[in-house]
Amino acid sequence: MDAGPQAYGAGKVGGEFNIQNFVRKPHVFVRLLSLLFGLIVYFCASSGSWTTDVKTNEEICMFKLKSFGCHIGGVVGFTSVIGAAVFVGGEYYFENVPSVKSRKHYVLIDLGFSCLWSFWNFLLFIYLADAWGNTPDFPDSISTANPTTAIYFALFATFSWGTSAYFSYQRYNMGVDPAFISSFEADQFGAYDETQNNSNNECPFNNQMSGEYQTQAY
Repeated sequence: MDAGPQAYGAGKVGGEFNIQNFVRKPHVFVRLLSLLFGLIVYFCASSGSWTTDVKTNEEICMFKLKSFGCHIGGVVGFTSVIGAAVFVGGEYYFENVPSVKSRKHYVLIDLGFSCLWSFWNFLLFIYLADAWGNTPDFPDSISTANPTTAIYFALFATFSWGTSAYFSYQRYNMGVDPAFISSFEADQFGAYDETQNNSNNECPFNNQMSGEYQTQAY
């Protein structure tokens, strides 16, 4: 974490980027876990939880023999992957956002989405666990590893998104350090004064005086 003045958990714009320090940040690390858990839920539920019915020779979802469980698991898992990837990218650009208001909006969106998706993963876990409990036993030749894996990792995703929501709430409570605004304004006005001084030093009348008024010889 930066030692200088901060706004919602990040320092001033222009800091040097280090990939190792970036990945080690708690909120980034947890977001990467959410991305991994979402991938596992997506593939295990949408692709790995289908089997062929011996009687009808048709593909059926293994969750209570209804397709809804596989479809909803795929939707929640895929959206978790997209959301986690977007917020990892947002963390990369977060410290390069100079506007305090924009940082606040990002933190609030992060908090809301993390809470919502922790809730959705919890509902998914409850539904899949209940559906799997009411599913008839399959023959030993049919693997049931994918459905059970989707259930477990939906629960893991519930905790990872909940942890992200907790970190976002902490960021929101940190607010803005008054020294951050003071230093930002100093940098802005310092750059403005330097530009003004440079423009004032270049007087346009110097060229006109030297070009239009010359001493005439008599």
